[in-house]
Formats: sequence, C-alpha cells, structure tokens
Amino acid sequence: MADYDKNPSPYLKQAVSENPYRLLEWTVFMDVLGPVSGKRVLDLACGDGRLTRILAHGGAVEVLGLDISVEMLERANAQNAAGEPEAFPDMVTYGKVSAADDMFEWAEHADIVTAMYLFHYAQSLEELGLMGRFIGRNLKDDGRFVTYAINPDYDFTNAPDDMEERIGFRYGIVDPPAYTLIIKDFEVPIWQWSRQEHEDALKEGGLTNIEWHALKFPPDQEKLNEEWAWYLDNPSCVVLSAEKPG
Repeated sequence: MADYDKNPSPYLKQAVSENPYRLLEWTVFMDVLGPVSGKRVLDLACGDGRLTRILAHGGAVEVLGLDISVEMLERANAQNAAGEPEAFPDMVTYGKVSAADDMFEWAEHADIVTAMYLFHYAQSLEELGLMGRFIGRNLKDDGRFVTYAINPDYDFTNAPDDMEERIGFRYGIVDPPAYTLIIKDFEVPIWQWSRQEHEDALKEGGLTNIEWHALKFPPDQEKLNEEWAWYLDNPSCVVLSAEKPG
C-alpha cells in the first residue's frame, strides 16, 4: 500500500519519535478506550503492531491485527516473535485483510474494535460505508469502536509552513477531499470525509452513541497547551468512538 510497502522508514521513525505530538496522539485515545483486560480486540490498519502489543500488555485475552501492507505485517510479526521485548505471541496474531472487505468475519466477534488511523484511507463514500459495515459485523452486541482519525473540520490551508519541522509530518493538498500525508520522502494518499459521512458509515454498521473527542495533553503536561496552541486551534486529528447496541 503506497509507501507503507515501498518506503516505510520515515513513517516508522516518526511514529516512535519523542515529539510531544505522541502525547496528543495517545492520551485521549487510550482514555476513551478504557480498560481492555479480559477483552477480545480487533485492531484495524494495525501497521507494525504498536497498538496490538499495547492492548495485550493491558490484559486483552486475544488481539487480532489486520492490515493490507505486507511490509508492515512482516514487521509486526517479527516484533511479536517469541523472545522479543514486549512480544505476546500467545495473545496477538496478524492477518492480511482490508477493513473494507465485505466478507471477513472474525469468529466469536470482538468486544472492542480499534484503529489508529483508518477512515482516511477510504477512497470513496462507498468504501467508507464498507468500513463501517466491517466494524459492525465484527463487533459483539454492546461492543465498542474507538479510532484516531483525520479531523473532518481540519483546515489544510491553514497549516504552518514549518509543520513538518514542528510535528514530524505535513500534508499536501491534491484535490479535496484528496490529500497526501508527507514525512520526508514518504507519501501516502488520504481522504478527508465530513462528520456526517463518518457517522453515516458507522450507522451503516449498526453503531450508535457516536462521539467525537478533542485532543488534549495529559494533566501533568498542560504547560504544553500554550506552546501547541497553533495545533490545538486547528488539530488535524481527533478521536471518534461508537457502540453497537445489545
């Protein structure tokens, strides 16, 4: 899939950098996600498996990570091999499956479906709807979905020229809603869908209680709010959650 297979190094280095953006990326997501102990979790667009291993470390009894990038899945499996630090080979497995696959169904279904970035890979509203149905089809009744997503209200034209220097990535404008995520010489196409389009897709999957959650720094890092006001006033990402009724 684009540069995830051909040129993943810039993305992977940025993903584990010590930039304060990491706090924004994870704080609200993990807070909304809540406890996962004893849960079966399906992680979509799992990449190299960062979140899957965090979920297992948090007590999830079974985690299945799905992605379409062969390179990312090879890295995920290598890092989850027996003997590797933070590996959970008895709890975590991976598979090459698209989150828009209209046939896949995980046996027994998941208590929680997660995705650190997913919906912006949908190239059309039809594909976005397929993702919504995929999520609903693989969730148990009373199950929850939590994702970190491109902010539907983000103004791509109002980003600072030195955004990549400040945060580690930037965006290119193609033909809205089409854009590109850029990290040095790494580029991947993304799409920005509206709030209503996101919510309609989730409703296609039978999900309700759809909520949007603004990013924020953890309480012990509130001093960063002023320094990062330029981003918090126009955040490119947001956390989105929903539930499947019992």
